[in-house]
Amino acid sequence: MGSWIISWNFNKQSYIPGESALVSFWLENKGDTALFLSELMLYFDFGSYNIVSIRGEVLPRENKFLGNVSLLLPNYVGKKIFKVVYRIYEYINNNWVDVGCYGFDYQYFINMYPMPFYKVFISRGINIEDMTIGNPIAEIIKEWGFETITVGIEIKVTDDQVLQKIKEEISRSDALIAIATPRYMDTLTGFWKTLEWLHGEVGIAFGIDKPLLILKDKGVSLGGLPSYIAEMKQAPIIEFDPYNIDELRINLSIIMPGFRGLIKDKKAQEFWDAFGKILIGGSAIYGGIKIINGIAGSLEGSSN
Repeated sequence: MGSWIISWNFNKQSYIPGESALVSFWLENKGDTALFLSELMLYFDFGSYNIVSIRGEVLPRENKFLGNVSLLLPNYVGKKIFKVVYRIYEYINNNWVDVGCYGFDYQYFINMYPMPFYKVFISRGINIEDMTIGNPIAEIIKEWGFETITVGIEIKVTDDQVLQKIKEEISRSDALIAIATPRYMDTLTGFWKTLEWLHGEVGIAFGIDKPLLILKDKGVSLGGLPSYIAEMKQAPIIEFDPYNIDELRINLSIIMPGFRGLIKDKKAQEFWDAFGKILIGGSAIYGGIKIINGIAGSLEGSSN
Protein backbone atom coordinates (compact mmCIF):
# COMPACT_ATOMS: atom_id res chain seq x y z
CA MET A 1 0.00 0.00 0.00
CA GLY A 2 1.38 3.38 -1.00
CA SER A 3 1.61 6.27 1.48
CA TRP A 4 2.50 9.91 0.84
CA ILE A 5 2.28 13.55 1.86
CA ILE A 6 1.72 16.35 -0.65
CA SER A 7 2.79 19.80 0.61
CA TRP A 8 2.58 23.35 -0.68
CA ASN A 9 3.65 26.83 0.31
CA PHE A 10 2.38 30.23 -0.86
CA ASN A 11 5.09 32.89 -0.96
CA LYS A 12 3.13 35.53 1.02
CA GLN A 13 0.80 35.76 4.00
CA SER A 14 -1.78 37.74 2.01
CA TYR A 15 -2.23 39.14 -1.48
CA ILE A 16 -3.53 42.24 -3.19
CA PRO A 17 -6.43 41.53 -5.59
CA GLY A 18 -5.05 41.05 -9.10
CA GLU A 19 -1.59 40.08 -7.81
CA SER A 20 0.25 36.87 -8.77
CA ALA A 21 0.89 34.23 -6.11
CA LEU A 22 3.94 31.96 -6.30
CA VAL A 23 3.15 28.48 -4.96
CA SER A 24 5.68 25.67 -4.36
CA PHE A 25 4.83 21.94 -4.19
CA TRP A 26 6.50 18.85 -2.75
CA LEU A 27 5.58 15.16 -2.65
CA GLU A 28 7.00 12.89 0.05
CA ASN A 29 6.76 9.17 -0.67
CA LYS A 30 6.52 7.36 2.67
CA GLY A 31 5.93 3.90 1.20
CA ASP A 32 7.94 1.18 -0.55
CA THR A 33 6.55 1.63 -4.07
CA ALA A 34 7.21 4.40 -6.59
CA LEU A 35 4.52 7.08 -7.01
CA PHE A 36 3.65 9.39 -9.89
CA LEU A 37 1.64 12.60 -9.48
CA SER A 38 -0.03 13.16 -12.84
CA GLU A 39 -2.61 15.91 -12.26
CA LEU A 40 -2.94 18.81 -9.82
CA MET A 41 -5.85 21.24 -9.53
CA LEU A 42 -6.53 24.12 -7.18
CA TYR A 43 -10.28 24.67 -6.86
CA PHE A 44 -11.01 28.16 -5.46
CA ASP A 45 -14.44 29.55 -4.68
CA PHE A 46 -13.91 31.97 -7.61
CA GLY A 47 -12.61 29.39 -10.13
CA SER A 48 -10.00 26.70 -10.71
CA TYR A 49 -6.37 26.37 -11.81
CA ASN A 50 -5.22 23.29 -13.73
CA ILE A 51 -1.51 23.17 -12.89
CA VAL A 52 -0.02 21.02 -15.63
CA SER A 53 3.60 21.83 -14.76
CA ILE A 54 3.42 20.18 -11.31
CA ARG A 55 3.86 16.46 -11.91
CA GLY A 56 6.49 13.75 -11.68
CA GLU A 57 7.72 10.45 -10.27
CA VAL A 58 8.82 10.12 -6.63
CA LEU A 59 10.82 7.09 -5.53
CA PRO A 60 10.19 5.21 -2.25
CA ARG A 61 11.28 7.16 0.85
CA GLU A 62 12.01 10.24 -1.26
CA ASN A 63 10.78 13.79 -0.56
CA LYS A 64 10.81 15.53 -3.95
CA PHE A 65 10.34 19.18 -4.88
CA LEU A 66 7.88 19.25 -7.77
CA GLY A 67 8.26 22.89 -8.73
CA ASN A 68 6.80 26.39 -8.52
CA VAL A 69 3.79 27.86 -10.25
CA SER A 70 2.61 31.47 -10.59
CA LEU A 71 -1.14 32.01 -10.20
CA LEU A 72 -2.73 35.28 -11.32
CA LEU A 73 -5.36 36.06 -8.69
CA PRO A 74 -8.64 37.81 -9.57
CA ASN A 75 -9.92 41.11 -8.24
CA TYR A 76 -11.70 39.69 -5.22
CA VAL A 77 -11.17 40.42 -1.54
CA GLY A 78 -11.45 38.48 1.68
CA LYS A 79 -10.90 34.87 2.65
CA LYS A 80 -10.69 32.79 -0.52
CA ILE A 81 -11.46 29.10 -0.03
CA PHE A 82 -9.66 26.41 -2.02
CA LYS A 83 -9.09 22.66 -2.32
CA VAL A 84 -5.94 20.89 -3.51
CA VAL A 85 -7.06 17.98 -5.72
CA TYR A 86 -4.53 15.63 -7.33
CA ARG A 87 -4.25 12.21 -9.01
CA ILE A 88 -1.72 9.56 -7.96
CA TYR A 89 -0.37 6.52 -9.82
CA GLU A 90 1.45 3.74 -7.95
CA TYR A 91 3.99 1.34 -9.50
CA ILE A 92 2.63 -2.13 -8.73
CA ASN A 93 3.78 -5.41 -10.36
CA ASN A 94 5.67 -3.55 -13.08
CA ASN A 95 2.66 -1.41 -13.98
CA TRP A 96 1.54 2.13 -13.21
CA VAL A 97 -1.83 1.79 -11.50
CA ASP A 98 -4.21 4.73 -11.14
CA VAL A 99 -5.08 4.76 -7.42
CA GLY A 100 -7.40 7.74 -7.70
CA CYS A 101 -7.93 11.43 -6.99
CA TYR A 102 -7.48 12.89 -3.51
CA GLY A 103 -8.14 16.11 -1.63
CA PHE A 104 -11.86 16.68 -2.18
CA ASP A 105 -12.72 16.56 1.54
CA TYR A 106 -10.36 19.29 2.76
CA GLN A 107 -10.68 23.06 2.45
CA TYR A 108 -8.07 25.77 2.96
CA PHE A 109 -7.92 29.52 2.51
CA ILE A 110 -5.68 32.42 1.58
CA ASN A 111 -6.38 36.10 2.28
CA MET A 112 -6.71 38.83 -0.33
CA TYR A 113 -6.74 42.45 0.88
CA PRO A 114 -6.78 45.73 -1.04
CA MET A 115 -3.96 48.17 -0.34
CA PRO A 116 -3.16 50.43 1.34
CA PHE A 117 -4.42 49.40 4.76
CA TYR A 118 -6.58 52.00 6.48
CA LYS A 119 -7.31 52.34 10.16
CA VAL A 120 -11.02 52.43 10.99
CA PHE A 121 -12.62 53.05 14.38
CA ILE A 122 -15.47 50.57 14.95
CA SER A 123 -18.15 51.98 17.23
CA ARG A 124 -19.87 48.92 18.70
CA GLY A 125 -20.97 47.26 21.90
CA ILE A 126 -18.48 45.24 23.92
CA ASN A 127 -20.97 43.07 25.81
CA ILE A 128 -21.08 39.39 24.89
CA GLU A 129 -24.42 39.72 23.11
CA ASP A 130 -23.10 42.68 21.07
CA MET A 131 -19.86 40.93 20.13
CA THR A 132 -21.77 37.87 18.89
CA ILE A 133 -22.85 40.06 15.98
CA GLY A 134 -20.08 42.66 16.02
CA ASN A 135 -17.15 40.25 15.76
CA PRO A 136 -18.22 38.62 12.46
CA ILE A 137 -18.99 42.04 10.98
CA ALA A 138 -15.59 43.36 12.08
CA GLU A 139 -13.94 40.39 10.33
CA ILE A 140 -15.75 41.27 7.09
CA ILE A 141 -14.54 44.87 7.42
CA LYS A 142 -10.95 43.64 7.90
CA GLU A 143 -11.20 41.73 4.62
CA TRP A 144 -11.44 45.08 2.86
CA GLY A 145 -8.00 46.21 4.02
CA PHE A 146 -8.89 47.84 7.34
CA GLU A 147 -7.23 47.67 10.72
CA THR A 148 -10.13 47.84 13.17
CA ILE A 149 -9.94 49.66 16.51
CA THR A 150 -12.53 49.63 19.31
CA VAL A 151 -11.75 50.87 22.80
CA GLY A 152 -12.56 47.99 25.10
CA ILE A 153 -11.71 45.31 22.52
CA GLU A 154 -8.40 45.94 20.72
CA ILE A 155 -7.46 48.67 23.22
CA LYS A 156 -7.93 48.25 26.97
CA VAL A 157 -7.87 51.25 29.31
CA THR A 158 -9.13 52.07 32.80
CA ASP A 159 -12.61 53.57 33.17
CA ASP A 160 -11.28 57.07 33.78
CA GLN A 161 -9.29 56.94 30.52
CA VAL A 162 -12.06 55.67 28.23
CA LEU A 163 -13.41 58.99 26.92
CA GLN A 164 -10.01 60.50 26.21
CA LYS A 165 -8.81 57.32 24.51
CA ILE A 166 -11.93 57.18 22.32
CA LYS A 167 -11.34 60.75 21.17
CA GLU A 168 -7.68 60.03 20.45
CA GLU A 169 -8.35 56.85 18.48
CA ILE A 170 -11.15 58.38 16.40
CA SER A 171 -8.85 61.31 15.60
CA ARG A 172 -6.07 58.92 14.53
CA SER A 173 -8.38 56.75 12.41
CA ASP A 174 -9.09 57.22 8.73
CA ALA A 175 -12.83 56.60 9.16
CA LEU A 176 -15.52 55.40 11.56
CA ILE A 177 -17.94 52.52 11.06
CA ALA A 178 -20.76 52.16 13.58
CA ILE A 179 -22.48 48.83 14.26
CA ALA A 180 -25.83 49.61 15.87
CA THR A 181 -27.11 46.59 17.79
CA PRO A 182 -30.11 46.58 20.19
CA ARG A 183 -29.42 47.68 23.76
CA TYR A 184 -32.80 48.49 25.36
CA MET A 185 -36.46 48.86 24.40
CA ASP A 186 -38.07 52.30 24.52
CA THR A 187 -41.21 51.74 26.61
CA LEU A 188 -42.99 54.68 24.95
CA THR A 189 -42.43 53.68 21.32
CA GLY A 190 -41.82 49.95 21.65
CA PHE A 191 -38.71 50.24 19.46
CA TRP A 192 -35.26 48.93 20.31
CA LYS A 193 -32.59 51.59 20.86
CA THR A 194 -28.87 51.15 20.43
CA LEU A 195 -26.09 51.91 22.90
CA GLU A 196 -25.60 55.57 23.86
CA TRP A 197 -21.84 55.39 23.25
CA LEU A 198 -22.49 54.89 19.52
CA HIS A 199 -24.24 58.26 19.28
CA GLY A 200 -21.34 59.97 21.03
CA GLU A 201 -18.63 58.31 18.94
CA VAL A 202 -20.45 59.07 15.69
CA GLY A 203 -20.73 62.68 16.86
CA ILE A 204 -16.99 62.91 17.54
CA ALA A 205 -16.15 61.54 14.07
CA PHE A 206 -18.73 63.77 12.37
CA GLY A 207 -17.32 66.81 14.15
CA ILE A 208 -13.86 66.25 12.69
CA ASP A 209 -15.08 65.28 9.18
CA LYS A 210 -14.20 61.59 9.26
CA PRO A 211 -15.87 59.40 6.61
CA LEU A 212 -18.77 57.56 8.24
CA LEU A 213 -20.67 54.34 7.61
CA ILE A 214 -23.49 53.09 9.84
CA LEU A 215 -24.54 49.43 9.93
CA LYS A 216 -27.87 49.03 11.73
CA ASP A 217 -29.66 45.95 13.02
CA LYS A 218 -33.03 46.03 11.23
CA GLY A 219 -34.79 45.84 14.60
CA VAL A 220 -33.17 49.04 15.91
CA SER A 221 -34.64 52.54 15.73
CA LEU A 222 -31.51 54.66 15.50
CA GLY A 223 -32.69 58.24 15.98
CA GLY A 224 -30.54 61.19 17.06
CA LEU A 225 -27.49 62.45 15.22
CA PRO A 226 -26.79 59.23 13.26
CA SER A 227 -30.26 59.35 11.66
CA TYR A 228 -29.93 63.07 10.96
CA ILE A 229 -26.57 62.82 9.20
CA ALA A 230 -27.90 59.89 7.15
CA GLU A 231 -30.87 61.98 6.03
CA MET A 232 -28.46 64.79 5.11
CA LYS A 233 -26.35 62.34 3.04
CA GLN A 234 -23.38 62.71 5.33
CA ALA A 235 -23.31 58.96 6.00
CA PRO A 236 -25.34 56.00 4.70
CA ILE A 237 -27.19 53.56 6.92
CA ILE A 238 -27.13 49.91 5.84
CA GLU A 239 -29.66 47.71 7.59
CA PHE A 240 -28.73 44.11 8.30
CA ASP A 241 -30.42 40.98 9.56
CA PRO A 242 -28.40 39.57 12.49
CA TYR A 243 -29.43 36.08 11.34
CA ASN A 244 -28.18 36.64 7.79
CA ILE A 245 -24.70 38.17 7.92
CA ASP A 246 -23.98 36.78 4.44
CA GLU A 247 -26.45 39.30 3.04
CA LEU A 248 -24.54 42.12 4.75
CA ARG A 249 -21.28 40.74 3.32
CA ILE A 250 -22.68 41.15 -0.19
CA ASN A 251 -23.93 44.67 0.48
CA LEU A 252 -20.56 45.67 1.92
CA SER A 253 -18.80 44.25 -1.16
CA ILE A 254 -20.75 46.80 -3.21
CA ILE A 255 -20.12 49.83 -1.03
CA MET A 256 -16.60 49.19 0.31
CA PRO A 257 -14.64 50.13 -2.84
CA GLY A 258 -16.41 53.51 -2.79
CA PHE A 259 -15.85 53.88 0.95
CA ARG A 260 -12.13 53.27 0.49
CA GLY A 261 -12.16 55.78 -2.35
CA LEU A 262 -13.87 58.30 -0.09
CA ILE A 263 -11.09 57.87 2.46
CA LYS A 264 -8.39 58.22 -0.19
CA ASP A 265 -9.75 60.94 -2.45
CA LYS A 266 -12.84 62.36 -0.70
CA LYS A 267 -14.87 61.52 -3.83
CA ALA A 268 -18.25 61.46 -2.15
CA GLN A 269 -20.36 61.05 -5.30
CA GLU A 270 -18.76 57.71 -6.24
CA PHE A 271 -19.44 56.48 -2.71
CA TRP A 272 -23.11 57.45 -2.86
CA ASP A 273 -23.48 55.96 -6.34
CA ALA A 274 -22.26 52.63 -4.95
CA PHE A 275 -24.62 52.93 -1.98
CA GLY A 276 -27.52 53.32 -4.38
CA LYS A 277 -26.69 50.00 -6.03
CA ILE A 278 -26.88 47.82 -2.91
CA LEU A 279 -28.63 44.57 -3.73
CA ILE A 280 -30.13 41.82 -1.62
CA GLY A 281 -28.74 38.32 -2.09
CA GLY A 282 -26.98 35.34 -0.57
CA SER A 283 -23.51 33.86 -0.60
CA ALA A 284 -21.89 30.44 -0.49
CA ILE A 285 -21.99 28.29 2.61
CA TYR A 286 -19.26 25.72 2.94
CA GLY A 287 -21.21 22.84 4.41
CA GLY A 288 -19.79 23.03 7.89
CA ILE A 289 -16.41 21.64 6.78
CA LYS A 290 -13.52 23.03 8.77
CA ILE A 291 -11.49 25.55 6.75
CA ILE A 292 -7.75 25.76 7.47
CA ASN A 293 -5.24 28.48 6.69
CA GLY A 294 -3.68 27.22 3.46
CA ILE A 295 -0.62 29.46 3.07
CA ALA A 296 1.54 26.47 4.00
CA GLY A 297 -0.26 23.15 4.08
CA SER A 298 -0.05 19.42 3.50
CA LEU A 299 -2.30 16.45 2.83
CA GLU A 300 -1.63 12.82 3.69
CA GLY A 301 -2.85 10.08 1.39
CA SER A 302 -2.66 6.34 0.92
CA SER A 303 -3.77 3.76 -1.64
CA ASN A 304 -6.16 0.94 -0.75
